[in-house]
Amino acid sequence: MEKELQDLIDGNTEHNRKKWALDWKKAGGKVIGTLCSYVPEEVIYAAGMLPWRITGTWRENVPLARAYRPVNSCPFCTHVLEALLSGELDFLDGVVATSRDQDLVRLVDVWKSLDKEQLTIQLYLPHEESQLACRQFEKEIKKLLRSLEEFGGIRISEEALSKSITEYNKTRSLLMRVYELRKKPKPPLSGAEVLGLVTTAALMPKGQFTPRMESLLPYLEKRIAPVDKFQPRLLVSGDFLDDPSYLRLVEELGCLVAMDDLDTGCRYFWREAVPDSGDPVGALAEAYLQRPGAPHMFNWARQADFVRGLINQFNIEGVIEFVLIYSQARQIRVPYFRDRLNKIGIPNISLTREYGLANVGQLKTR
Repeated sequence: MEKELQDLIDGNTEHNRKKWALDWKKAGGKVIGTLCSYVPEEVIYAAGMLPWRITGTWRENVPLARAYRPVNSCPFCTHVLEALLSGELDFLDGVVATSRDQDLVRLVDVWKSLDKEQLTIQLYLPHEESQLACRQFEKEIKKLLRSLEEFGGIRISEEALSKSITEYNKTRSLLMRVYELRKKPKPPLSGAEVLGLVTTAALMPKGQFTPRMESLLPYLEKRIAPVDKFQPRLLVSGDFLDDPSYLRLVEELGCLVAMDDLDTGCRYFWREAVPDSGDPVGALAEAYLQRPGAPHMFNWARQADFVRGLINQFNIEGVIEFVLIYSQARQIRVPYFRDRLNKIGIPNISLTREYGLANVGQLKTR
């Protein structure tokens, strides 16, 4: 069982991350890359296509992308562009992004200008969770649905969409069960291992990931994470953090990453849609907008309350906020987030990071 577990943990490594997508294409299917955790993957899956969470190259040097993007811009977008220009993403049949921030918007502009003959869609993403915002995002999801129907020459029925939501909910429920195990004084998985599992879940067909993960649960009940120390218990917060090396670095210094507030972690699966509502598109719009928010959303108070709840539930003793350099929304939120944590007496620190693991000595010193 350990080998099966390690296969899933290592699913998003540079050597492995494309294998399920390539198998899907060999079987005659289409693969659609997603560039944001707010892209409703269930719609893509309902179209008979594989949603594949795009990871940028983890290499430090990005010479091809530098011809298009300035140094002081989002490194996630820059490293994705490097992967695109170097041919690493040529297997994709399309890409779906959101207007989450202007760096993503500009990345899609370049993507379109390269004329890759791929489906390229950018959804407008509201920055609040009001009923008006939900209705607007519902319209965006319907646009995505129609575009996929035209691209695939198919019709996506309400039944197919509801079935897709149900399948995704199974995966979300299963990941919640895995996270419940992190409440143990000696959890079965390290923070780096958990991040590996969740990022793999965003790459594999759910019909393959769910049964494999489910079969591992009895084993995880008895397993103990391979870390030197289980105290102090830390929570890590951030965006576009898909390289487990950052969490491994923290744990090698004598801490345990017992919980996360990551869009590649718990925020990916924390809220389920309700497929039997009679309005699957509306259910998706509500679920995605009301999930635990990223800093670009205006509900900072609710975001802070969510993290405070995690601190209580998972017995967290300190918080590390990994701020992606030039991520303006998170950088602006740093003082607010810090003050809210200080008020409840939680030690915390904000560390600026690159996309791929870099400046290791500086991070260790901090």
